[in-house]
Amino acid sequence: MKRRKALQLVSGMLSLSLLIIALGIYTSTRTESLSITGYASGAILAFGSFLGVLGLCLEENRKQLLIAAIVFLSVGILTSFLCLIVDGVFILLNIDMRPMKAGRCQFYTSGNSYIYENYYATVPCQGLTESCSLKVRSGTCYCCDLYDCANGGYLNNYYEFVGVRSCEDILNLYILIWVLTLLNLLAFILAIMTTAVLGSIKDLKNPGSSLPLSYDSSIISSPTAPLLTDHNTHTTQQIYPVSNTPTITWFWMV
Repeated sequence: MKRRKALQLVSGMLSLSLLIIALGIYTSTRTESLSITGYASGAILAFGSFLGVLGLCLEENRKQLLIAAIVFLSVGILTSFLCLIVDGVFILLNIDMRPMKAGRCQFYTSGNSYIYENYYATVPCQGLTESCSLKVRSGTCYCCDLYDCANGGYLNNYYEFVGVRSCEDILNLYILIWVLTLLNLLAFILAIMTTAVLGSIKDLKNPGSSLPLSYDSSIISSPTAPLLTDHNTHTTQQIYPVSNTPTITWFWMV
């Protein structure tokens, strides 16, 4: 029963890890301006969960597989924490969505062909206090309210998002990053629980393997059974015990 519950927990951890991988890869390909790291923890946790499933389902090398699963899950816990810091603090808290929601961001494209993807153009940028010119690449959503004309945008790295199809994609991307961060938080907690459960059952043995050997009482003792020699006492013993039934010898008189 305990092993079955552990298998359900590890299977849930594996499903969550695969979901993080899929969502993380999809989110990281939406724009070139953000470096999403959430899928890294999913890959490590998925491999550790897979080893845990094998260890719970197989009889041979069970302890070795469970120990390996605990190691990878422990590394995945640390990676999930780092992904929470990077995606949740350094990215989400540094993206100002107020100009985007107010409709004050512009989208620039020079064409739909592949040859225009790396084409740069200079566009006018009217900020809140001053105006200047901004050099952007084709397929870029930029917010002049977040651009520092005096320092060339040095104070804010997220005033433009390259490789998008419209500014509405940034709003969807922002929601996806929040979902990915929450999934990493859930994976962080679930991985700790999974590691604790696997650590408590890795030394459990199969109940059938601890039963003492029983001898079949129907075996007929034979005086011709082979002898075993004890190397410590230099005495010989028979494999089968000799029958205690007295032997009657008949003497035939001639």
